[in-house]
Amino acid sequence: MAPRQGRQLQGRSRKSQLHIARIAQYIREQGQASAAQLSALLGLDAGTMSRYLRHMCGMGQIHLAQRHCTEPGRQRSALYALGEPDEEVDGWAELPPQVRRTACWPRGAARRDPLVAALFGPAQG
Repeated sequence: MAPRQGRQLQGRSRKSQLHIARIAQYIREQGQASAAQLSALLGLDAGTMSRYLRHMCGMGQIHLAQRHCTEPGRQRSALYALGEPDEEVDGWAELPPQVRRTACWPRGAARRDPLVAALFGPAQG
Protein backbone atom coordinates (compact mmCIF):
# COMPACT_ATOMS: atom_id res chain seq x y z
CA MET A 1 0.00 0.00 0.00
CA ALA A 2 1.40 3.39 -0.97
CA PRO A 3 1.76 5.92 1.85
CA ARG A 4 -0.84 8.67 1.97
CA GLN A 5 0.78 11.86 0.72
CA GLY A 6 -1.97 14.45 1.20
CA ARG A 7 -2.66 14.95 4.87
CA GLN A 8 0.52 13.56 6.42
CA LEU A 9 2.59 16.65 5.63
CA GLN A 10 0.03 19.31 6.51
CA GLY A 11 1.28 21.58 9.26
CA ARG A 12 4.87 20.41 8.85
CA SER A 13 7.76 22.71 8.04
CA ARG A 14 9.70 22.25 4.83
CA LYS A 15 12.61 20.83 6.84
CA SER A 16 10.32 18.30 8.54
CA GLN A 17 8.85 17.32 5.19
CA LEU A 18 12.35 16.66 3.86
CA HIS A 19 13.24 14.56 6.92
CA ILE A 20 10.05 12.50 6.54
CA ALA A 21 10.73 11.99 2.83
CA ARG A 22 14.33 10.87 3.53
CA ILE A 23 13.18 8.47 6.26
CA ALA A 24 10.63 6.92 3.89
CA GLN A 25 13.18 6.72 1.07
CA TYR A 26 15.79 5.04 3.28
CA ILE A 27 13.30 2.46 4.57
CA ARG A 28 12.08 1.84 1.01
CA GLU A 29 15.66 1.18 -0.13
CA GLN A 30 16.74 -0.90 2.88
CA GLY A 31 13.48 -2.73 3.63
CA GLN A 32 13.67 -2.04 7.37
CA ALA A 33 15.56 0.42 9.55
CA SER A 34 16.12 1.15 13.22
CA ALA A 35 15.74 4.55 14.85
CA ALA A 36 19.50 4.64 15.45
CA GLN A 37 20.24 4.09 11.76
CA LEU A 38 17.81 6.83 10.79
CA SER A 39 19.18 9.23 13.43
CA ALA A 40 22.71 8.73 12.12
CA LEU A 41 21.53 9.22 8.53
CA LEU A 42 19.80 12.53 9.26
CA GLY A 43 22.00 13.75 12.11
CA LEU A 44 19.06 14.02 14.52
CA ASP A 45 18.92 13.26 18.23
CA ALA A 46 16.96 10.25 19.52
CA GLY A 47 14.01 12.32 20.81
CA THR A 48 13.46 14.10 17.51
CA MET A 49 13.73 10.84 15.57
CA SER A 50 11.26 9.21 17.94
CA ARG A 51 8.74 12.00 17.27
CA TYR A 52 9.15 11.59 13.50
CA LEU A 53 8.70 7.82 13.74
CA ARG A 54 5.60 8.13 15.96
CA HIS A 55 4.12 10.65 13.53
CA MET A 56 4.81 8.42 10.54
CA CYS A 57 3.38 5.36 12.33
CA GLY A 58 0.26 7.34 13.21
CA MET A 59 -0.17 8.35 9.58
CA GLY A 60 0.20 4.78 8.37
CA GLN A 61 3.38 5.50 6.40
CA ILE A 62 5.46 3.05 8.43
CA HIS A 63 4.86 0.41 11.06
CA LEU A 64 6.82 -1.36 13.75
CA ALA A 65 8.09 -4.47 11.95
CA GLN A 66 10.01 -5.95 14.87
CA ARG A 67 9.85 -4.98 18.52
CA HIS A 68 12.78 -3.95 20.68
CA CYS A 69 14.35 -6.97 22.31
CA THR A 70 17.14 -7.24 24.80
CA GLU A 71 18.89 -10.46 25.65
CA PRO A 72 21.72 -10.97 28.11
CA GLY A 73 24.81 -9.44 26.55
CA ARG A 74 23.17 -8.09 23.41
CA GLN A 75 20.62 -5.53 22.40
CA ARG A 76 18.51 -5.43 19.25
CA SER A 77 16.74 -2.27 18.12
CA ALA A 78 13.14 -1.99 17.01
CA LEU A 79 12.85 -2.05 13.23
CA TYR A 80 10.43 -0.02 11.13
CA ALA A 81 9.08 -0.91 7.67
CA LEU A 82 6.93 0.92 5.12
CA GLY A 83 3.15 0.74 5.02
CA GLU A 84 0.51 -0.55 7.37
CA PRO A 85 1.19 -3.66 9.47
CA ASP A 86 -0.06 -6.96 8.06
CA GLU A 87 -3.16 -7.85 10.08
CA GLU A 88 -2.62 -11.57 9.46
CA VAL A 89 0.72 -11.60 11.29
CA ASP A 90 0.44 -12.96 14.80
CA GLY A 91 1.61 -10.33 17.29
CA TRP A 92 2.84 -13.02 19.69
CA ALA A 93 5.41 -14.13 17.13
CA GLU A 94 7.12 -10.75 17.53
CA LEU A 95 7.59 -11.04 21.28
CA PRO A 96 11.13 -11.47 22.59
CA PRO A 97 12.24 -14.96 23.65
CA GLN A 98 12.17 -13.95 27.33
CA VAL A 99 8.38 -13.72 27.22
CA ARG A 100 6.96 -17.15 27.92
CA ARG A 101 3.53 -18.39 28.82
CA THR A 102 3.55 -19.83 32.31
CA ALA A 103 0.15 -21.54 32.15
CA CYS A 104 1.75 -24.71 30.76
CA TRP A 105 4.59 -24.89 33.30
CA PRO A 106 4.49 -27.89 35.66
CA ARG A 107 3.09 -27.04 39.07
CA GLY A 108 5.80 -25.74 41.39
CA ALA A 109 8.27 -25.06 38.57
CA ALA A 110 8.07 -21.29 39.03
CA ARG A 111 10.55 -20.07 41.61
CA ARG A 112 10.95 -16.62 43.06
CA ASP A 113 14.16 -14.67 43.19
CA PRO A 114 15.69 -15.07 46.70
CA LEU A 115 15.24 -11.38 47.53
CA VAL A 116 11.61 -11.39 46.37
CA ALA A 117 10.99 -14.59 48.34
CA ALA A 118 12.53 -12.96 51.44
CA LEU A 119 10.14 -10.01 51.12
CA PHE A 120 6.96 -11.76 49.95
CA GLY A 121 7.46 -15.46 50.69
CA PRO A 122 7.87 -18.38 48.31
CA ALA A 123 5.89 -18.65 45.07
CA GLN A 124 2.51 -20.28 45.46
CA GLY A 125 1.10 -22.62 42.83
